[in-house]
Amino acid sequence: MLNWKSLIIGLIIAVTLYFTFISYKLDYLVILSFIIAPFIGGYIVGNNARVGAIHGAIIGFFGSLIAIILFVVLVSFYSNTSVSLTIIAIIALIMRFIIFGIIGAISGATGAIIKNKAVNA
Repeated sequence: MLNWKSLIIGLIIAVTLYFTFISYKLDYLVILSFIIAPFIGGYIVGNNARVGAIHGAIIGFFGSLIAIILFVVLVSFYSNTSVSLTIIAIIALIMRFIIFGIIGAISGATGAIIKNKAVNA
């Protein structure tokens, strides 16, 4: 069963951090938004590592998907150029979603494990 509270909080944090890093021209720190947000989501759900990993993967995958879609829409809306997506760019985006999902799963499992250790200590 999915904990919607942890998913929504994680997605909001992921997208917010993504645009914060992008707006300050800190593109190399974007990956932190998909480490921190799934960690927090996994910590909130905190049942076990498997549930934390599932929630973290969902936050990482869909958080990156939402952030990229919003970014493309905003760039297309506020600039005179259009964003064209070639096959190579689409494959790169799909790989990015998968990688952020894997990173999110690891981070979410870590958050759940840390919560279990803190509660059981």
